[in-house]
Amino acid sequence: MPCGLCGGADAEFLFEARDRLHDVEGSFRYVRCRQCGLVYMNPQVVPECIGSLYPQEYGPHADKSRAQRSGLIRLRDRIPQVPVLGSLFRAVTDGRAIGPVLGRLDAGNRLLDVGCGNGAFLDAMRRQTGCEVQGLDLSPAAVEQAKRLYGLDIFQGTIAQAPFADASFDVVTAWWYLEHVPNPQESVREMARLLKPGGLCVIGVPNSASFFARLFKDKWYHLDCPRHLCLWSPATMKRLLADRGLSVRKIAYDKTPWGLLGSLQYRIYGDNRDPKHKNRIRQSALLWLLCLPLTLVVALLRKSDIMTVIAEKGATP
Repeated sequence: MPCGLCGGADAEFLFEARDRLHDVEGSFRYVRCRQCGLVYMNPQVVPECIGSLYPQEYGPHADKSRAQRSGLIRLRDRIPQVPVLGSLFRAVTDGRAIGPVLGRLDAGNRLLDVGCGNGAFLDAMRRQTGCEVQGLDLSPAAVEQAKRLYGLDIFQGTIAQAPFADASFDVVTAWWYLEHVPNPQESVREMARLLKPGGLCVIGVPNSASFFARLFKDKWYHLDCPRHLCLWSPATMKRLLADRGLSVRKIAYDKTPWGLLGSLQYRIYGDNRDPKHKNRIRQSALLWLLCLPLTLVVALLRKSDIMTVIAEKGATP
């Protein structure tokens, strides 16, 4: 595969990795483009087989309303409801950094979520702002969950196939989506086309320049091979968006330890499949709270595992 950002063919080998979360067979090779710095899988799974990489229990597509949670997890989830402390806790643990999104939406606006999964984000935005929401996802299971859980009308297919008119949305979001698609240039071009002039494009992606990505390498939790085809950095995201007329206004860095815990799970136990150790570290609420001071510092240094890139479409082409 050539580089998905600049088209270059000169790349340095980084490592081979395996699926430590859902146990897809095989090993997968990752490289870094010497011209632009994009990290990507090479060779890649052919587009016709990408759907087979996502099992039925894949997290973003699942109904989590009945998920089993430990007492400590339930306690952690109650903290945001505590007066004063809850507001601070939400500010620290908002992995999506949705403040700018909320600031642009009200009953007269339209929001599109690309790769919307089970629709939970769209439902939350609709309830909080009163805006009109629309989503799309490739997964039939995700589309069915969004309809069943929240009554949402979700388009099943790619953004290039979606029947939306030019400049028809005030905000377009894509949470943990761009790293999954074989043609990111096409996806961002379509997002820009669908945005009104002055509209916001908000994209959440793993940060390949993060401290923990460099530390854990093939055991980095957000590598998530073979589902992640491209891994973006602040520099490569700015270039990708600028090429489509989108100016980056802000990059927010995730402060939470959930990616660190996943990486530690892989480093210590090798995977998250064996029932003897499954989620022992990855879903430990106690370790989550203990690691929070460290990941807060990493976020201040702009080296977090996850980043939210907020870009604006110019008033003129």
